[in-house]
Amino acid sequence: MPALLLLVGCAGGSDATKKDLDAMRAELQAVRKDNEELQRKVDALSGRVEVITARLSQAPQPAQPPAAAAPVVPPDLAVVRVEPPRAARTPPPPVPTAVPIAEPDPGRVAALSRRSGHEIAQDADEELRRARGKAGASRAHALEDFAARYPRHASADNALVEAAAAYADAGKPQAACDLARRCVSEYPAGDAMSDALERLAWCESRRGDAGAERTLLERLVSDFPRTPAAERAAQRLATISGQGGEPPPGPARSGP
Repeated sequence: MPALLLLVGCAGGSDATKKDLDAMRAELQAVRKDNEELQRKVDALSGRVEVITARLSQAPQPAQPPAAAAPVVPPDLAVVRVEPPRAARTPPPPVPTAVPIAEPDPGRVAALSRRSGHEIAQDADEELRRARGKAGASRAHALEDFAARYPRHASADNALVEAAAAYADAGKPQAACDLARRCVSEYPAGDAMSDALERLAWCESRRGDAGAERTLLERLVSDFPRTPAAERAAQRLATISGQGGEPPPGPARSGP
């Protein structure tokens, strides 16, 4: 800058010299502005580099791989095969593994065998005797259970009719009618058929179906003419025909 001033002073201050001097001053200002902008960029980049460097220094370092362990067996160890003695190569004697089968005691086998039919029949007769010894709804339940347990017993149909009568006496007419229908359906050739038909006629009378009642009574008189139930049925038919069909008091109690 002093050299520039000296040059201006020596030139005598002509117009051309002033123009050159102004141009040089403008160029110098532009260079200074560029230098200032470049300095700002350098400062910004320096700040970013410092931030990144600080972050990298705080990041956890990756774990170093463990050093290779020393071999358990030295590589220069020689393997020598040792032959066992001849006595050691002899196979051991066989060990018996079969389990002997013990014969069962004939007495215990006989005790565990199935009971005879005679013994089963004796048990059924005893159960029927106990059921008939009960009263009310207990008698009905016991007789119904007996018929379910021994459906082929000679008195199974009688037990159903007796259970129906017990239900009717206990104030359960629907249960009584259900058992009477079951007896007619399951034991059509049984000796309790007449009593079962008489009970069904009583059920139809309670329902108010006079036609169904008359049909059952006529069947009873026709198919079982010499039974007490048929005699009562004939009396009931006469009552229906002469007096308009009053509901019967109920069939006579069957069975012991």
